[in-house]
Amino acid sequence: MIPLVRTVLVEPRQPGNVGSAARALANTGLSELYVVDPAAYDPERVRWMAPGCEAVTERIKVVASLDDALVGVTRVYGTTARHRVGRIPVVDPDELAARIVSSDVPCAILYGREDHGLSREAIDRCEAIVRIPTPEHASLNLAQAVLLVSWRLFVVSGARATGRTVGGQSASSTASLDRGDRRDRPAEHGVLLHLAEQVTGLLTRVGYTRSAPVPRVQATLTMLLQRAAPSARQVDAMRGMVNRTLAALDRAEPSGVPDADGLDDP
Repeated sequence: MIPLVRTVLVEPRQPGNVGSAARALANTGLSELYVVDPAAYDPERVRWMAPGCEAVTERIKVVASLDDALVGVTRVYGTTARHRVGRIPVVDPDELAARIVSSDVPCAILYGREDHGLSREAIDRCEAIVRIPTPEHASLNLAQAVLLVSWRLFVVSGARATGRTVGGQSASSTASLDRGDRRDRPAEHGVLLHLAEQVTGLLTRVGYTRSAPVPRVQATLTMLLQRAAPSARQVDAMRGMVNRTLAALDRAEPSGVPDADGLDDP
């Protein structure tokens, strides 16, 4: 079963916060918890902070990089308690919950380290940023943020009566993913990121990035691709288009690049 929601703690500093986050997930129907490059991971401390939550704590995956944590994910959201001004859309927990519950693809929610939050690089991976409304003093504990967002997912999921739990898929939705060619499923985040890099390279080649910084262009493309949720087959087709365009710019035919499959039947 492919979980629809994956909680990702990026570089947490305190193992107790990992345990408290696991406890929050267990109380809101979520079970997938990834921990990226923790400063000090102590399984005993994690279990001590999450008594009776073995369904979550025994499945925690500790990984070295954010790339590792996003394998199998299509859409990515970040969280913050701070007011941010930028190009990435900002939503509240209710809107996030509505997006995820109505979605049929695996999603990840990123939570940054306790002292600095998410890095700019991590934010650029996100389709949207989730801001938890607070008064002027914006200083939520990591586990508190996980609980608030996860609880809204739990509530909205129940209100929608979709027939699936927040943390996984129903039998019907799982069956639908098992049928047919894997390339017809939504492409994973890493594949979308690679396509965004390729398109950014093409735009750089034609001079577009002289007036728009490369990181901003790539982040915008990544966000748009996540919203579109193209299949792996469609991404292959787009990569073929980019490769042929680059070849045309070189005034040469593509060398060793297969025809884009599925152009007539996206």
